[in-house]
Amino acid sequence: MKKLLFSCLFIALCLTTIAQDKNAVINKIWTAVGGKQNFEKSRYIQFTFEVKRNDKIATSRNHLWDRYTGDYRFEQTTNDKKLVTLFNINTKKGKVYENGFLLSDSLNEAAVKKAYASYINDTYWLLVPFKVEDPGVNTTLIANETIDGKEYQVLNLNFDKVGLTPGDQYWLYINPANGEIEKWKYLLQNQKNASVSNWSPYVEIGNGVNLSVSKINSNNTSAINFPNTKVLQKVDKHIFTKP
Repeated sequence: MKKLLFSCLFIALCLTTIAQDKNAVINKIWTAVGGKQNFEKSRYIQFTFEVKRNDKIATSRNHLWDRYTGDYRFEQTTNDKKLVTLFNINTKKGKVYENGFLLSDSLNEAAVKKAYASYINDTYWLLVPFKVEDPGVNTTLIANETIDGKEYQVLNLNFDKVGLTPGDQYWLYINPANGEIEKWKYLLQNQKNASVSNWSPYVEIGNGVNLSVSKINSNNTSAINFPNTKVLQKVDKHIFTKP
C-alpha cells in the first residue's frame, strides 16, 4: 500500500513539475514578444502577408484589424482585379468591392468567406506567439532538440476542433536564453510530410510588441514575409466602411 501511495505521489510530482516547466516556457514566449499587457493595448494591427517563391512574389494580401471590435479590412489584387473586403471577423458578414464596385449578393458571401480564411491563416503565421494559450489549443513541452549545435526548447501545439484546419500540428523551437521562437515545424492536416521554416529575429512593430516578420523555408526556396507590419494607435474613421 505504501509503495502504491509513493508511486502516486511521485507521478503527481512529476506531472506538476512538467506543467510548471511548460508554463515557464510559455511565460518566456510572452516576455519575448513584449508581454500580454502591451498586446492587449494594441488595438489596430496592420500587415502584408507576402509569399515569395524563387525570389518572386507569388501572393500578396493586405490586412488591417481592429482587435477590439473585430472589424477588418482585407485587400488583394489578382489579374488586375483589386478586391477590398470590409467585414467583421465575429459576425463573418461584410461587403466586397471589386475595382471600387460593390459585388452582388450572390458573389459577396463567397468572397467574405475567402477573406475570413485568409485572416485565419495569415494572422496565425504572424501572431502565433500570442496564440499558444487560445481556447482549444493543446500545448505539450517535449524533449529539447539540438539543431546545428544549438539547443532548443520545443513546444508542440495541436487543436480541439477549433479553427478551419483543426488537424494541423505545430512545433515551436524556442531559444531558452531569450524566449524567441527561432523556427517552427508544421504538419498540416492534408499533408504527409512536415515542413520547417526559420524565423527572422524579432523586431518591434510598435507599442512594445515584438515579432518575427519573415519565415524562410528550410530549403531556402520560399519565404513568407510580413512587410508593413505595424501596431497603429488610430486609423481613418472610414477605413472599415469605405473601399
